[in-house]
Amino acid sequence: MTHPHDPQQQQWPQYPPSNSGPFYPQQQPVNPEKNGLGIASIILGPIGLLLSIIPLTGWLAVIVGFIGFCLGLAGIFRVKKKKASNPVTAGIGTVLSALAVIAGIYAMVAFFTAVEELGNDLDEIGNKWDSYSDCVENAEGDFDALSECEYEK
Repeated sequence: MTHPHDPQQQQWPQYPPSNSGPFYPQQQPVNPEKNGLGIASIILGPIGLLLSIIPLTGWLAVIVGFIGFCLGLAGIFRVKKKKASNPVTAGIGTVLSALAVIAGIYAMVAFFTAVEELGNDLDEIGNKWDSYSDCVENAEGDFDALSECEYEK
């Protein structure tokens, strides 16, 4: 008795080799060009610029911009090695990311300068108020001495 799945028993139709056209050698798979680093850079650059104009997020703009800058440079090097095809994307992303770093540093310096100036102004107001209150206290109800006390603006 023969088994239905016995390979020796099965007969497959045999087709003659086709000589109908020229033989084309199989092409090697082409390494797909990858522009992902440049695209990531061109996305992170504007995000860093937006973060730089929001108070207290300048430090985050510097971090995002630095990452975008590094990715943009890597994208440019990939273009030079012929592994990516869009140098414009990587170049614009690198420039925008560098601007994000600069804007983030500027935003942090401007914020902390403003805070320091506010502190100095409040100290000055406090000192003027102290001298005015000391003058009023020393007048002890004398209206002539009290009229000489002035609060300097």
